Amino acid sequence: MQKHNRKLTLIAFTTVFTTLIISACGGAAAVPPTIAPPTSAPPTTVPTAVPQPTVAPPTVVPTAVPPTTVPPTIAPTPVPATIVPTVKPTIEPTAAADTEVARPSNPGGPGPAASLVGNIAAGTKVFADQCVKCHGEQGKVGKTNPGSTDGTVPVLNPIDATLIDKDNKVTIVNLDLFLEHGSTPGGKNPVEKMTAFGDEKKLTPQQIADVIAYVISLNK
Repeated sequence: MQKHNRKLTLIAFTTVFTTLIISACGGAAAVPPTIAPPTSAPPTTVPTAVPQPTVAPPTVVPTAVPPTTVPPTIAPTPVPATIVPTVKPTIEPTAAADTEVARPSNPGGPGPAASLVGNIAAGTKVFADQCVKCHGEQGKVGKTNPGSTDGTVPVLNPIDATLIDKDNKVTIVNLDLFLEHGSTPGGKNPVEKMTAFGDEKKLTPQQIADVIAYVISLNK
């Protein structure tokens, strides 16, 4: 700006000086030109920097990972059970159902011998001493028994099927009832009767257990 003003001032001075020289030389008086004041140059407008809006970085939305789809458990279709028509079986009466279970006529429960372990060898001797006279050798031949329903003393080999059970303990109790309490066979006046070896103390519990073991051995 100062340089521009100085230039204008110099031009004005030169013009005045020239006019004076012409006047001095007799020239027509020249009307000094109207010197317009120097037009001030418009100030240089420095553009104001427009503040640029701060652009925030775009928010990056994470791509949603699709959830793992677990295939539903498919329950197997139940197979309808084969329906078997219920057929009422024809019940055939068995021999055991028609046969009366052999039990002594005298009352009483199992004695102490039923819980003891019998010895077959010892029972062989007891049988020979006490039982052979009525049941025969090895219990195969029963003595005649007049006045009884059967007419003879029951054999012990084979023994009455209702006295034998797959559970050996049951068989022992069945035989013990006869040996403990004795029995009177059916009939008007049977001659022979089963002795109550336990109640009458004619055999010890161990002897009763031994003879029971022997009788069971005869039926195996």
